Amino acid sequence: MNQVIKLKKLSSLSYFSRNTLSQVLNITDKNLYETIQRWIRKGLLIQLKRGLYVTREYYNNNARKDDYYMFIANKLKEPSYLSLEFILQKYGIISESIFGYSSITLKLKRNYLNEFGTFIYRNITERLFTGFTIQTYGNYEIKEATKMKALFDYLYLKLLRIQAIDLQLLRSYRFNLDKLTKKEEKELLLYCNLTEIKKYINLLSILKDAYDI
Repeated sequence: MNQVIKLKKLSSLSYFSRNTLSQVLNITDKNLYETIQRWIRKGLLIQLKRGLYVTREYYNNNARKDDYYMFIANKLKEPSYLSLEFILQKYGIISESIFGYSSITLKLKRNYLNEFGTFIYRNITERLFTGFTIQTYGNYEIKEATKMKALFDYLYLKLLRIQAIDLQLLRSYRFNLDKLTKKEEKELLLYCNLTEIKKYINLLSILKDAYDI
């Protein structure tokens, strides 16, 4: 069977690994590498990262491309959830333009660049790997932080190496927090307390002073 015809067997998959491709094509590693590179050059195959791919046919037929990018953000590094600037902009907490899909992971931090954009991963401890939900967008289930968890993740990482948190520093982030609810404050405090670190436990109080909440 022609190899391109075999590739069509994978055109219904949202992503697949090098091993899956090897099983479908039934060819040696050397020939597999050459075939993958040839198909990427021809535009038949899109490399999401090393060893992870999607067919051009699947992508071109996908009517929910923006949702697909978020889904791929979850898959490039697992476990992970969308957070930080990407979620903060979604909820209007930051207004400046952002570039890329920012996520939190338990694994080492890393960036991936592919045809769909830049995918940014930052590490957090297992105790703090919480505060995300699974949202359904079309056929995709996507892990993403709540608004307050994204704010916490952002501040936690920004302030990690800073000893004393002051009003001026927090104001420099130019957050839009005028519509913060008591329920959201309580949620943010929950994450701060999980750190068991004094500067974070006091963070909500300083943040409220900085933004006159």
